[in-house]
Amino acid sequence: MCRGCEEDSHNGLTGLRATPYPGLTTGGPLPNSARSLVAAGAVAAHLIAVGCGRSDRPRPAPPPPPPAAIDAGLAAPSLPALAAIAAQPDAIRAQVGPATAWAIFLYLNWPAMAGKRGVPDPAQRLGATPTVWQTWKEVHETYLAGGAPPAPWADGGPTTPPLVSLGQIDGRTLTDTGGNPIVYTVGLNADTFSYLVERGLYGWAGQAALRAPGAAPVQFPPAAMEVKASWRLVTPGVDRDRYLIAQATIPTDDGGVTSATVALTGLHIASKALPNWLWITFEQIDNPTATGAAPRLPMDPAVAAANAAIQPTLVGTPFQYYQLVGLQTEFVSGGAPTLLANTQIESGFQSSSSCISCHALASVSTGPTPRLPLFGFVAGNLVGPTGAPPTAPFGPGPSQYSGLDFVWSMREAKAGPTAPTGPTAPTGGAR
Repeated sequence: MCRGCEEDSHNGLTGLRATPYPGLTTGGPLPNSARSLVAAGAVAAHLIAVGCGRSDRPRPAPPPPPPAAIDAGLAAPSLPALAAIAAQPDAIRAQVGPATAWAIFLYLNWPAMAGKRGVPDPAQRLGATPTVWQTWKEVHETYLAGGAPPAPWADGGPTTPPLVSLGQIDGRTLTDTGGNPIVYTVGLNADTFSYLVERGLYGWAGQAALRAPGAAPVQFPPAAMEVKASWRLVTPGVDRDRYLIAQATIPTDDGGVTSATVALTGLHIASKALPNWLWITFEQIDNPTATGAAPRLPMDPAVAAANAAIQPTLVGTPFQYYQLVGLQTEFVSGGAPTLLANTQIESGFQSSSSCISCHALASVSTGPTPRLPLFGFVAGNLVGPTGAPPTAPFGPGPSQYSGLDFVWSMREAKAGPTAPTGPTAPTGGAR
């Protein structure tokens, strides 16, 4: 059985920027009838019945579930109903909105099957760990020293806690009210990881080759996803029942590492279900008091309504204490740039934070500056990119850039022994 079919047989159809250094410090003190849920399960069962189609040709996309099925799946979250939405790019694309964002979040937070990366375990229930996304390939497992190829996806799953990064993409370090830093991890699902490996884009040499005449553009498959998670250290007084808890490996000042228990404070999810990707962000509801980072952007009323409807269905799990902050699909709406920010990840520049605009600048060049810059200054204040991305920087010229299809984690690619050094060497810091 191929890996993709093996994953599908367990995904529920049978029953998504840290700089490597600390910087400045910021901070301070629906439901429908049960019949719809049965219908979602019937769609899922049909998908399994069609059998394998991955060996030589793409499998036909299943029909998206009706809106009632989405609502019913969230009224009493089950793996089959969530998978019928979140594991199918066509279903995501057909019904982008707060309910679908919640379905993706819950599917990715379903407990993972032991020894199988990215495969949900139908025998478990929400709240157990590790979750599906926690078993994805982490950036430090993907972009290795010297541009070496990473271990295969099917390597039995993570064997050690993930190595976190310190500091946000703008160089600041957010701390909790106890003075402990918020730390970060970035994960790639099987489709993102496999594409990077197939194209050799895990190292600087492979990315530099994109600048050669005739090189194929970077275009990830529709099922590609990435996540960026923010974590606080679990110290006495932290209510563990209100968080997704994990173990992490944290760099120390002397160049070593130490182990720590951490609690999830935020989660960015990016899905290639849309051509410009779908951008979703969630936060733990205690963040304003726990980390001193308050939201600066208003919450859409539809998002607030979805949170109010779905959170009560999650009582008894840590996810009742998380909320959808927003989602983003367009650069501009109504003539104005769209914004999306997570207080834990874009703390200091929330008012000029646009995930889609920032990631549209994911790029590589073999000229003097290997990546397009992310930030500018307005009246002395650091601001992020918003609105439609510029087109002039991209092209075949010696100082121009090739786009990386919105995947800024590729900044983490390392140079090999024969790769360029000096001004053309890549810089780290996944967005």
